[in-house]
Amino acid sequence: MDNCLIRVNEALDTFSKQELKVANYVLKHPNEVSIMTVAELSHKCKCSTATIMRFCYALKYDGYRDFIKSLYSEVRNKDQNQEQIYSFNNAKNLDEMSIKSLIYTISKLNFEAINSTSKILNEDDVSKAINLIDKANKVHIYALSGSIVVADDAVFKFQRLGIDAQSYKDQHSQILSASFLNPSDVAIVISYTGETDDILNTTKILKKNKIPVIAILKYGDNSLSKLADINLYHSSIGKDLKTYSTRSRVVQNNIIDILFTALSQIRKDQLDKYYKLFAK
Repeated sequence: MDNCLIRVNEALDTFSKQELKVANYVLKHPNEVSIMTVAELSHKCKCSTATIMRFCYALKYDGYRDFIKSLYSEVRNKDQNQEQIYSFNNAKNLDEMSIKSLIYTISKLNFEAINSTSKILNEDDVSKAINLIDKANKVHIYALSGSIVVADDAVFKFQRLGIDAQSYKDQHSQILSASFLNPSDVAIVISYTGETDDILNTTKILKKNKIPVIAILKYGDNSLSKLADINLYHSSIGKDLKTYSTRSRVVQNNIIDILFTALSQIRKDQLDKYYKLFAK
């Protein structure tokens, strides 16, 4: 599943007025649109075919055919157990949901969130981020709220590779550290929305001091994405569900794991030293 509808939903803020008409129609009528020609969709949305094509390109598809192929695959492969998900979301307490439904729902949503992230992540951006972190004098990681645990996990993993890493988890320490970094350092900023004021203020200080910034954030156009040098986008699905906040951390951790795994191949000697140091 390519999670086409997630791309559309999370790029809503980036579309022009005409493209937004297309997006809203697609989100409301995905099954119908999945078998439409470009001319038919153009007629339904009362816009030009050129607008439809720009809409597709904005979602990083090669064209309308690529977009429709992705959408068709998604709507045709929707899971047969949507009723279980609905029941889980509307349960008032644990007694109203089966443990089987709980296991299935959480596992499915986590899997889909990670799978959609794999479709969104840009290989070149991931490669650039890996190179920056590997060559950095020190890696500084900034996060707030639920993303703090992701930042701490990243520090632990990077340190195992001999990377000097530190996390900052409150506004005061973030602003203070950002003001005194070395240009050879690298900053990783983790923010789901990319619109948290404290995170944006810290990032502006980092950019003023010419510190390379890698952002881990939700797919789409937002304030943080415009400030960062490299954007590692992730997705999160089913925002109406109770597991929304936990799944945002799942996909953020997934990106950290991707970086760590790649860096562990580059820094095999350091990782071996770590394992020998703690071997019994």
